[in-house]
Amino acid sequence: MKNKVWQTIEKFQMCPYGTKIIVGVSGGADSIALLHILKEFSLGQNWSLTAVHVHHGLRAVEADRDRDFVEKICREWEIPCKVYCFDVAKEAETRGMGTEEAGRLLRYESFQKESEGGIIAVAHNQNDQGETVLMRLCRGAGGAGLIGIRPVRDNIVRPLLFCTRKEIESYCEENQLSYCQDSTNFESVYTRNRIRNQILPLLEEIYPKTTEHIAQTAEILGEEQEYLQMQTQDLFFRSAKKVGKSEISLNVEVLQSAHTVLRKRVFAAALEKLGVKRDVGAIHFEKLNDLLDQESGKSINLPNKVIAKKNYDFLQIKKAHHGGKDFCYPLNVGEEIFVPEAGIFVNLKVCTEKKAENDNDGCTKVFDYDKIGCTLFCRTRQKGDSLAIRNGRKKLKDFMIDEKIPREERDSLPLIALDSDILWVVGKRISVAYQPDEATKRYLTVQIRRFI
Repeated sequence: MKNKVWQTIEKFQMCPYGTKIIVGVSGGADSIALLHILKEFSLGQNWSLTAVHVHHGLRAVEADRDRDFVEKICREWEIPCKVYCFDVAKEAETRGMGTEEAGRLLRYESFQKESEGGIIAVAHNQNDQGETVLMRLCRGAGGAGLIGIRPVRDNIVRPLLFCTRKEIESYCEENQLSYCQDSTNFESVYTRNRIRNQILPLLEEIYPKTTEHIAQTAEILGEEQEYLQMQTQDLFFRSAKKVGKSEISLNVEVLQSAHTVLRKRVFAAALEKLGVKRDVGAIHFEKLNDLLDQESGKSINLPNKVIAKKNYDFLQIKKAHHGGKDFCYPLNVGEEIFVPEAGIFVNLKVCTEKKAENDNDGCTKVFDYDKIGCTLFCRTRQKGDSLAIRNGRKKLKDFMIDEKIPREERDSLPLIALDSDILWVVGKRISVAYQPDEATKRYLTVQIRRFI
């Protein structure tokens, strides 16, 4: 097994000569075997090892036992040991996540604190890989998810990833290494444990090399994903007109010349650059792909308050919300949009006859639809906003001052806008530029409903 681990370290260039290595040590067979093997290699490689143990505050006496055991074995092996203690249950509640996820985040945060630019070695094995891939497959993951656990990710390495749990336990037995058993691993409460204790053993009865074959598939997919990632980066930068923290603009023609698979990966890359990593799925990439063929001015809403708009030859993907009370929502005809920051619903309808406006509370206004021509937004004010009045134009800021709108209300006041042109300061005044006249053929009714 030592040879297999060394081949893995060499193949993926995990641990350069003379590097500092932080080893995550829980006290289980996997991490004890990893620490022992790295200790064996460290003299010839001039590695500096430090063990890090995280006490989760969840398993009472058993957790204390694991901590004491790790500290004891590190003293015997003359390896520095750092222990971090957390109340993971409380931290999970604070962060709004499950205890498993919170525990994982705290572990890696602790490892990174100690790494100081060095390498972090963790003890995931081939069985962990099989469980992960199977779990993601059942959840409906795509190619990127089915590569499972990678041997190297940033400064995190996994030298045992191609070793089975049986091999690791045999290594511990042969080298007379004691280790701790986590009793919760045998409880089929968590999804992973049910797959580990029930599903995979059943599959192994049918296909004895199930875990090995799943791991091999993950490795093949990983290599293919690396190639696709290079192609994606090339397409992204060929199509990118603008790449900013809040907006990315992509050339439609360049995207349409590429395969759909690469297009969708570019969309994912663009959203990730905007900080959107969660709540985005295949349906959203499909909508973005369809938007490429739509006419200019069409737009869609995406998770995390991001909007995408077809603007002639470019697809604009931008954040619609920048924090505080700011908001920006595209308005589509026939669709009612909820604006939670303002506590209102906005509904747009187009017809060939003018509907009566409700002037009592200013909740409905009618405009000439053909004068507008592209997507409207319900948003807060932006630099350069202005309003068409009967004797010219007026800056929105000056209008708000003249109307004596309190300063604290100006930044959160909902506006119906076309680029920097304000059609309606909701509850105040509408633009004269888009009012219906004798030549009007299509009327746009904008209705505002207060959320109760």
